[in-house]
Amino acid sequence: MSAVPRGPRRMGFREGGWVVLLAALLATGVMAWALWGVFTGRSTRGDGHTVESYGFDLDGLRTDGGSLVASGQPRDFLQPLDEPGVMPGHEMLAYNAARRGKYVVSSDRVVGVVVDGVARAYPVRLLNAHEVINDTVAGVPIAVTFSPLCDAAVAFDRRVAGRTLVLGVSGLLLDNNLVMYDRGERPSLWSQLGAAAIAGPMAGTPLRMLPEVQVCTWKHWLAAHPRTEVVLPGPDDDRRMKGLSYSRYLLSPRLEFPAARWTGATGLEAKTPVVVLRHGDASVELLLRDAAAGMPPFRLGDATVEVDAQAQPASVLFRTQDGSPLLVLNCLHFARVCFRIPPTT
Repeated sequence: MSAVPRGPRRMGFREGGWVVLLAALLATGVMAWALWGVFTGRSTRGDGHTVESYGFDLDGLRTDGGSLVASGQPRDFLQPLDEPGVMPGHEMLAYNAARRGKYVVSSDRVVGVVVDGVARAYPVRLLNAHEVINDTVAGVPIAVTFSPLCDAAVAFDRRVAGRTLVLGVSGLLLDNNLVMYDRGERPSLWSQLGAAAIAGPMAGTPLRMLPEVQVCTWKHWLAAHPRTEVVLPGPDDDRRMKGLSYSRYLLSPRLEFPAARWTGATGLEAKTPVVVLRHGDASVELLLRDAAAGMPPFRLGDATVEVDAQAQPASVLFRTQDGSPLLVLNCLHFARVCFRIPPTT
């Protein structure tokens, strides 16, 4: 008797069909990830390991001897917060109560900015979730930036060379510090603490740091600026903020990534919190713990600087007696050294 021809045998789950299904689901997931940027406008460039994979123009790269590395995350792994909502600071207690949460409380750190007399606070927890906030204060387009690995807060005027930049997170780091990019047709790379473009069409172009940018507790900032506004989170920020913490990193002596310009020969631990003050051509580096313990007024160049300090938790506000602009930069000591932010002159 001849064998009856049969069609191809179908594989069931018992015979290993689940393996095929799993492979198909995996392939679908990979394809969805690849197309995510197409459908959402978000880039997935950057393999997390090689700088070249991020798709930036590296011609004329200016690192000044620093280490430019991939962060392990792709370009735009954190989305900047653009033109956020704001509310009066004195309404924060009611806002927290209505949300049954603690968006900003007295001991939370904020980055405080004053532009043309308008004060605005940016919670550090929110900045951790975005690292870049493109905002407009008193009609001035600014970018408030935070580099968690350097604990560095800097605000910039976004008007550069006839353009108004919209900055994003590149996924690259220079000596552990945030590297941004401008979201144009031909983007350039911008160093936060270098305050300049380090690659691309605008390489060498400086960014103007805003004066009077302070890092302090919310209670301290609100007391000094009762009419301050506070920036509100985006729709998904509660989840993002809960999942991000750098406390363990800040307590560790180890740097996360290479920092070619840090030799460790300064007599201070790499992650010692410092504040750099500049007035005109004069500058000074202060230990945050010393400033928070209280300091008498002191001369810096041709200005007298007053210190408004709170010890627990450490919080300091600086101002000149004559009201002249004072550049205030909070960061970790190794970052101050790597970017050659000058000490006393």
